[in-house]
Amino acid sequence: MTKHILSATAVLFIGSSAAFAVAAYDTDGDGMVSFAEMLAVMPTITEDTFAAVDANGDGLVDEAELVAAEESGLVPAAG
Repeated sequence: MTKHILSATAVLFIGSSAAFAVAAYDTDGDGMVSFAEMLAVMPTITEDTFAAVDANGDGLVDEAELVAAEESGLVPAAG
């Protein structure tokens, strides 16, 4: 029982920290981060770095991609 509670808490914490990370960049409120939005917060980011963060290549960064980029040190942690 305790393991399940801890697992659920970890999932909630990770999910909320991911949403916080995206919110730090997401100026239009669509839940995704465009290159322009990230550039506004991080003026030194290059298109190549953004492309590396955008793992699926759709031109937008979602929560999972941003958290993975923060965890790997590709971009600094938001907040």
